Amino acid sequence: MEKIISCILVTGALCYYAYKSRTSRIPPPPGPKGHWLFGNALEIAGAGAFWVKLGEYADVHGPLISVRILHQYAYVLSDPHTATELFEKRSVNYSDRDENEMSKLIGFDQDIVILQYGPKFKQCRTMLNRALNNRAAQDYIPLQEHEVQKLMKRLMEQPEGFLDHVRLFSASIAARVAYGYTIPSFDDPFVQTAEKWGDAFSDLKHLPDWLQVPFQRRVVEIRKVLYDLREKPFRYVLEQMATGTTGDSFVSKLLQGEDGASMDEQTKEDVKRIAASFYSAGADTTISAVQSFFLAMTLYPQTQAKAQAELAAYLNSDSRRVILPKDRENLPYTSAIVKEVLRWHPIVPVVQHRSSQDDDENVVCGDKVYRIPAKSTIMVNVWKMMQNPDVYPDPEMFMPERFLVDNPPLGPEEYVFGFGRRATQNMPGDTHRTAVNVDGHQVPAIPLPALCSHWHLKEACTAMEINVYNITLRVAWEAPNPSIFAPRPKFLLIIVEDMPSVRQIIMVRGGMTERPN
Repeated sequence: MEKIISCILVTGALCYYAYKSRTSRIPPPPGPKGHWLFGNALEIAGAGAFWVKLGEYADVHGPLISVRILHQYAYVLSDPHTATELFEKRSVNYSDRDENEMSKLIGFDQDIVILQYGPKFKQCRTMLNRALNNRAAQDYIPLQEHEVQKLMKRLMEQPEGFLDHVRLFSASIAARVAYGYTIPSFDDPFVQTAEKWGDAFSDLKHLPDWLQVPFQRRVVEIRKVLYDLREKPFRYVLEQMATGTTGDSFVSKLLQGEDGASMDEQTKEDVKRIAASFYSAGADTTISAVQSFFLAMTLYPQTQAKAQAELAAYLNSDSRRVILPKDRENLPYTSAIVKEVLRWHPIVPVVQHRSSQDDDENVVCGDKVYRIPAKSTIMVNVWKMMQNPDVYPDPEMFMPERFLVDNPPLGPEEYVFGFGRRATQNMPGDTHRTAVNVDGHQVPAIPLPALCSHWHLKEACTAMEINVYNITLRVAWEAPNPSIFAPRPKFLLIIVEDMPSVRQIIMVRGGMTERPN
């Protein structure tokens, strides 16, 4: 008997050793060599727009690569088929988030933005779906249309402040959908709290753990900001519900419970956390899309002219009416502009997930098979996908016409709103209206068709004069009584920051491009 047991143990050990040996022969994805200590960290950090650098690595090493940041490896995908395979078909293994010690210190670790995949995450996703499904989302459409009309009015009255108007519009949509709260101005305390939180979170979320220790003295301050961000708007909804004056909102729909059932305190806390993420994350993504639209219309005035012609023909004598989502099917070119904005400058250029406990030894990319270790950071370079010349010819050009051919390429909305179990939920099924990602990223009511319908942006420079991808864009207007929407002569300063050190200033006057000394 002992011999039989010994034989079984030896056989099992040999089988396990053979299995591990076979596994070890499956290589990880290739990648750039990098510095012996820092890996690829210095190159990526120095590139400014790191997704562009990751795209350059992909050009050399293939659509699935590995990069090393100090002692940690991350794996970057720029192939849509492999991304779909991993994040959709194997989503159970690729739906986690990287753990972050600073998030634990400030009390943010249970927020849906960085919540690990599991029962709590599934519960939060169910709540999102309940409050933002196609039927429930119909209640939000009137308030979105109202905010678009307010944006148009502000642009008419004070066109030089167009970026501020877009910021206020984004915050207003997020607050009204999340809490049923109307924001009167940027001085509103809810807005100021969200701004403080956005500044703190954007600074800390990218820090590696070993650099976060010196920031712990700010923990108390940040926890207070996060507390206010969650509590004050939530209390507003409770007060409105108590007096019977609450409007339709994400929070009110969830607090009412299903079939009149009461809600326990832990579930209320979950609603509070989700709503705060929903509200605080919403503004930046919408601002990004609208700024990209302004840049595109400035660089490609002929595209703007075509949209104006389509809108003029459709509106006919009713030229003052605001374009609404229901008009989309009658405006193919204008709708194609929205698609092209999302492709040209993806709102979230890199989507990040984390693999779970098990190694994946069968990651097929092209004709190669790779191994991705357990608990690895997996990034999808959405920007690189949208720049694939085989799918989108002349990808650096802004060309809405690419989506109007008989066999158009896949629309960017298939990828730019995330993947798998952390993907976007559309509201109500229209990517041109509102999309809410289960990580809290919101793209509310992008008013691009409405902007096309009433305003004339000045002609500017040709697209090839600046690198429109490796930039952060700031726009300033210098002129007596400046206006971007009226055809009066003026200077337009497009300040292009190619981080960390290069700045180009393109000055446009009456359609003529100059470069100041």
